[in-house]
This record gives sequence, structure tokens and C-alpha cells, in this order.
Amino acid sequence: MPLSRRHLLASGLVLSGTGVLTACSSQASSPLTIGLTYTPNIQFAPFYMALSDGQYAADVSLRHHGEQEGQFDALLAGTEHIVVGGADEAVVAASNGNALVVIGGFYQRYPGCIIVPESSDITDLAGLKGRAIGTPGRTGETWYSVLVALSTAGLSPDDVDVQEIGYTQQAALASGKVDAVAGFSNNDAVQLEQNGTPVRILNIGEDVPLLGVSLITTPDVLADRRDELTDAVTASVTGMTTFVEDPDAAVEATKEYVPDLTDATQAAHAREVAVATGELIKGKDGQAIGSVRVDDFPPMIDFLKDHELMGEQVPQASDVCVPLGQ
Repeated sequence: MPLSRRHLLASGLVLSGTGVLTACSSQASSPLTIGLTYTPNIQFAPFYMALSDGQYAADVSLRHHGEQEGQFDALLAGTEHIVVGGADEAVVAASNGNALVVIGGFYQRYPGCIIVPESSDITDLAGLKGRAIGTPGRTGETWYSVLVALSTAGLSPDDVDVQEIGYTQQAALASGKVDAVAGFSNNDAVQLEQNGTPVRILNIGEDVPLLGVSLITTPDVLADRRDELTDAVTASVTGMTTFVEDPDAAVEATKEYVPDLTDATQAAHAREVAVATGELIKGKDGQAIGSVRVDDFPPMIDFLKDHELMGEQVPQASDVCVPLGQ
């Protein structure tokens, strides 16, 4: 999730559906595990806060993935029951035969953006024509963001010099290797500024047809444990609300998971990320914190299909979105 560089690594993986089985109904007696992608980070503080404040049921636990895990691997294997991940990535995985369903929202605004140096003569998306754009690869939310940005500007990938630079956006932009990079407004853009490279954020569109980080489960878990999932979604939304209202408390809650935040400078940097993340969670146009809407899925499915990002089993919106706790 835009959430960290390792989240981006996972977001580029499309599960084949072979060798990964959904959990059977016997899991109903097991503790409910919420999967968080990779390195502990201030961006996961809503869940840390909900846990520490006793919002979750006693048997709910949080789990950060291992470095080599795919984003949805543990969920599909039945060792996690909710995963915090991109709704767009879940839809792509579903189209490749993986049974996934979005049950709750997290980011109400899409985090993907195009980032240029503040001194750049690129002042809008049209200015990207003929320029070098760095992206980790041609998969995942950063690549989706490039495609949305180009579509907004009336450009195609052939109109720009796409460079696959791995997870080196900050170094590539700061060194001038590329003219722009695809990244996240609450991660790469903030860290570039913190590391001494003033930047300008180019929004990829007014009405981005994609949905970012959300709460995702499988149809089997939904059928077996709907009430527990509903309670967990509601508790997570409480954590999101507290996070938005009190970024200082978010930093304090994250110290248990990120000991470096005992350093005042690191804590201040984390607070900046928390504030930027809060803007994504709050959303716009009166969208409720933690909400997810089935009506938002058809435009996303169409966009992903039109850009040849989907597998053979294109899902219906109602198959991949079942809002709980709203």
C-alpha cells in the first residue's frame, strides 16, 4: 500500500490461483487475524490503535507479512482472515482466479501520484510528454497511477519514456536519472521532502477510477464469520477515526512496533506521514471514514479491463465488494 516500499513489491504480484487454496469452514474456530503488509509503519497505526484501545475482540490479532509473501497469499491460504491491501489489486487478483472480496474501506482518496522536483518545468500532466518517468515496474498501484495520469493527459505509454527503476524512486528523482516518478503522496513524496529534495505533486486525475487500500477477505471467510468480520471492520474504522483526529497518538501507538520512533526526529517524520495518510483516509465529498461503495467498482473494473490488466475471469462489482458495518 502505498503503504511502504515492500507493499509496492507485493502489489506487483499477481497470484496465479494454482497451489493456493481458500480456507475451509473449520477456520471459524480459529483466532481472527488481520494481515498488514510487510514492515511495521506509521501508516498502519489505525490498526495498532484499535488493538491497543481494546476495540477488537479478544481473539483478534495483527500480523505483518514476511518479505517473500505475496500480498494475498496468507489470506488465500487461510492463515489470515482480513488483509489490508489495494482494492484494485484485489480485483486484478480475482480476475486471475483468486477468490477475494472487499468488505471495508481505508483510503478514500487514491494515494498514487506523479512526483517531480519542485524546480522542474513539468507543471502539469501534459508536460510529461517525451519525458522519462520512473516506476518500480509495469504492475501494481504505481503502474496503475502512471496509466491514469497518462489517460488524464490524453497520452499513452508510447508518448513517454517509461523506465522501470525498481524501488529507487527517491534516488532516481533526486539524482536526475528520471524527470518524474510514480509514487504515493503519503510516502515517497513526504520522504523526498524529508531527505532534502523539494518536490511538486501532480495529481493523476480529478476522478480517479481506482480504489486504493481497503479491507479484503475471501468469500469463504465471509460466509463462515460474517459477524466477526463486521465487528473487526467496525473496530478498524474506530481506529481510523482516532488516527485522523490525533496523529500524535498515532505516533505513540506505533512506537511499540517501530522502536526508532523514540528518536524525536524520526517521530516528527512519522507524524508528517501520519498527517498525509490522514488526508487519504478522510477522503472528500462527504465520504465516511472506512466506507466502501459497490457503485465505485464498475468504473475501476472497466479501467483495468480497458488497459489489459485483468485476467480471464472479469468479476462483477457485487462479487468483489460486500460492505460490512456501514
